[in-house]
Amino acid sequence: MTIKTNKILTAVIAIAIIASVAVLVYVNLPKQAETLLEDNTPHNTIPPVLTLIYDDEEKNFTLAELERLEPYTKKGGYRTESGFIKGMGNYTGVNITTLIKTIDSVPLQYIIQVISEDGNLSYNYSTILGDVTLYDSNNGSNPNPIGKGNMTMVLAYQYEGNWLNETSDGKLKIVFLDEKGSITKGSLWWKKVTSIRIITE
Repeated sequence: MTIKTNKILTAVIAIAIIASVAVLVYVNLPKQAETLLEDNTPHNTIPPVLTLIYDDEEKNFTLAELERLEPYTKKGGYRTESGFIKGMGNYTGVNITTLIKTIDSVPLQYIIQVISEDGNLSYNYSTILGDVTLYDSNNGSNPNPIGKGNMTMVLAYQYEGNWLNETSDGKLKIVFLDEKGSITKGSLWWKKVTSIRIITE
């Protein structure tokens, strides 16, 4: 009788162990598959906001990477073709020449083509260095330039301390700034910038 009881107990224990193992395998398999799937998926991938292009080289920047470049904050505004002063205020961004220097092989003189969702615009070297026409900040209806200014061409990502509005100006915008907030030609300002191509002779 004791032997029979021991056999029954052994069988019950064996069945219990087999059932426990089966449950553990069943519960853990989906987690392992899920973990493998997660491991093959890039974590926290942030899409770039700007691509800098020179010859066959492309350099991508996230907003955080642009922000880590030497920041530049000054004032500016522009005159529209219809004679209105717009965009007046403080902008923060990266000086275009500072941005270009992140690619070592670029020669001293170059032009750039700024590409946006709305099209593209090319800037010659003197414009890149800020040698642009200025207008009367108190009288937008006056179409006559008041001279030339030593402005700084900036790829801006903030206006008055706030990130640029993605729906109107995009995340990045070309602006021209100085200490006084001089007014430049509206057609030089370019919004919704996505990439910049460096062109040399």
